[in-house]
Amino acid sequence: MRITVIGSTSPTGLEVLKYGMRRGHKLIAFTRRPQLLNMDQGLDKIVIGDGLHDSDVLQAIDGTDAVIAIIGGKTGVAGVTQTIIRAMKEAKTRRFIFVSSYLLEAKHPRIFSSVARWIYRHELTELDKAEKLIQESELDWIIYRPAQLNNDSATGKIRVQEQRHGFPFGPYQISRADLATVLVDALDNDANFRRVFCVTWSKE
Repeated sequence: MRITVIGSTSPTGLEVLKYGMRRGHKLIAFTRRPQLLNMDQGLDKIVIGDGLHDSDVLQAIDGTDAVIAIIGGKTGVAGVTQTIIRAMKEAKTRRFIFVSSYLLEAKHPRIFSSVARWIYRHELTELDKAEKLIQESELDWIIYRPAQLNNDSATGKIRVQEQRHGFPFGPYQISRADLATVLVDALDNDANFRRVFCVTWSKE
């Protein structure tokens, strides 16, 4: 499968590139920081551009089978998401995996979730807008809301559940390497399209 990774030089994006190549996929990396990448890594293509520019995003998406977007909750995420949706429509690429945040609707752990939602309220507002744009689109999308991310190695101990206000018990964290396996492997499961999932580590 030929996959465009938007946000490819973020810590999670780099893990997606590594795992995707191990799975034998062809990876197109879209980034504003190409100095963090090189073709010796086995990438099919590196596209330098701005996520708010339609022509840049289309250049990265045209001819691919799927898009994985890890663009965080910073200002402009909703705008970038809209640009991606337009480019995917023009390129006739339907499969879209989007990384959002566990904090959007999480009820547990109670105190931490409430405080964190206030601290990151502006970022979460952007992600909420982005999610709505995706859900209103005609794409075959999956939205993942990971718990707190860390840089530990992959464990394979992963819990994924459909959106139900979060997990009733911990752990409330997951490594970027484990999240990367979820994002890439999701493209093999058509039954999960047009659904929202929370993801964290399992206890075992």
